[in-house]
Amino acid sequence: MKPGARADVVNDSASAAASEAVLAAFDSYHAQFKLVARRARHRFETRDWRGAQRDATERLELYRQFVEWTVRDLQRILGARTGDMAVWAGMKRIFTREATGRPDTELCYTFFNSISRRLLTTVGINADVGFVEEDFERIPLPGDGDSFQRYVPEAGLVDLLRRILGSLPLTASFRDFEGDVHLAARALREAIASSGGDSSIDSAEVVPALFFRNKGAYVIGRLRMGGEVIPLVLPLVNSAEGIGIDAVLTTSDEASVVFSFTRSYFHVETEQPRALIEFLRTIMPLKPLEDLYTALGYNKHGKTELYRALARHLAAPLARFEEAEGDKGLVMSVFALPSFNVVFKIIRDRFGAPKNTTRQAVMDKYHLVFVRDRVGRLADAHEFEGLDFPLDRFHPSLLEELLSETAGSVRVEADRVTVRHLYTERRVVPLNLFLRHAEEPVAVDTILDFGQTIKDLAAANIFTGDMLLKNFGVTRHGRVIFYDYDELCLLTECNFREIPAARHEEDEFSGEPWFHVGERDVFPQEFRSFMVLPGRMGSAFLEAHGDLLTVEFWRRMQKMQEAGEVIDIFPYAASRRLRRD
Repeated sequence: MKPGARADVVNDSASAAASEAVLAAFDSYHAQFKLVARRARHRFETRDWRGAQRDATERLELYRQFVEWTVRDLQRILGARTGDMAVWAGMKRIFTREATGRPDTELCYTFFNSISRRLLTTVGINADVGFVEEDFERIPLPGDGDSFQRYVPEAGLVDLLRRILGSLPLTASFRDFEGDVHLAARALREAIASSGGDSSIDSAEVVPALFFRNKGAYVIGRLRMGGEVIPLVLPLVNSAEGIGIDAVLTTSDEASVVFSFTRSYFHVETEQPRALIEFLRTIMPLKPLEDLYTALGYNKHGKTELYRALARHLAAPLARFEEAEGDKGLVMSVFALPSFNVVFKIIRDRFGAPKNTTRQAVMDKYHLVFVRDRVGRLADAHEFEGLDFPLDRFHPSLLEELLSETAGSVRVEADRVTVRHLYTERRVVPLNLFLRHAEEPVAVDTILDFGQTIKDLAAANIFTGDMLLKNFGVTRHGRVIFYDYDELCLLTECNFREIPAARHEEDEFSGEPWFHVGERDVFPQEFRSFMVLPGRMGSAFLEAHGDLLTVEFWRRMQKMQEAGEVIDIFPYAASRRLRRD
């Protein structure tokens, strides 16, 4: 045996065993992931909404659990060679060969990266021991042909919808199948006519699996009309009377809101995730790839796609990170890349008064948002560790601030900037800036949606804490969302109180309260100072949402939570509902 040959054999043996363990762990994870998704139909049909919430939380924790188990397994298999780069390079070669040709190759690669980064504690991605852009680019894109079932119109829209709905994998009964089909056909006919399109439908192509989330199920498809592709989204609800079609959605914007980054993830059964993603891209061409993966529950691979997109933007010669628009926060340093629709948030080393929190508490708040139902009002966040960027990609003033305010997370080494920990969120226009430049009718509608945002979150047992306008944003669809989480908590944890009457006239002019204030005490009367704006916006807000200033509203919402009531917030306008009663 030649010198070094024995070492190569040992390396290959260790690499093969470790690679096999990683792939087996991924298969186990993905099987469990799909098992949870499979339960969604039963939850919907039996109206087991609490069970559906438990399933959603369980699935969110699966990835972390399997990564932890796999890390321990590899430490057992590799022993002292756990950090051997030669072994990991061999693992990558073997893993690439085994994962090639699978319908979930990209998900396998992301799982491998999660394991390698944990055990090797690398900064950035090492192409020798992890999968990088070139590896993902080599994965062939599937067509979407296997992801849908085609229906050719034979006797009009009613018959077309009857066949689509009749083939759904549901065992529960519709409350009024024929009535709903006729209502949906009329709504679809009106939508096509209002869009100026030809009402002649060549075919309908529908994903055979239902998309479940919270208390709803969604039929997702598209209509082909000549050379045009039109989304077809049919939300289904299930009441004591039975299943019903709740709306007919036919625009890319409407479909995009259903798949919004402010919503919880769907549960949908699919053996070919990327093929399904390619289908969805045809009806939501503006939706980023990372958002679609995340919407299907593959949030870790969504993070991979987000990083890939960022790398492409940073490759532009003049690309540089700059301070994000809006007021500076006391807890986070926030910056952005002008060409990229994302903000980057790093926890400050020290928090300015009056903030009284800790780094771990802030991270706990972000985890709370991750596992809660976001009801279309909280921005999803991706958490990154160990990122590495070129120094020249940072504006000097931004870098100066980061090194001053977040030195515990950011350091410069030669011509590289290393970021130990950050969050990313979708970039939106801060509400205070939006209102400053909006025409009055738009501003009034937006401030009304601001109030509705707070109510929707209360219905989901979320209290935002800090309700200053600068902590809310406006999406490209004009929806108001909340994105500053350091004071967010569960509504049921709060103690809502009336402000006690002053004992003496001097009390009302004192800078300090004349009564005891507990840590969890909240006084809704105080909301007026920052919720109610001058002029028409203020009067419209009070007319629609004046109850937000009362203790009664908040206590009523708490009682609803304590009773276990699950409220569903629809991702479409009330005017789109077929039966508005």
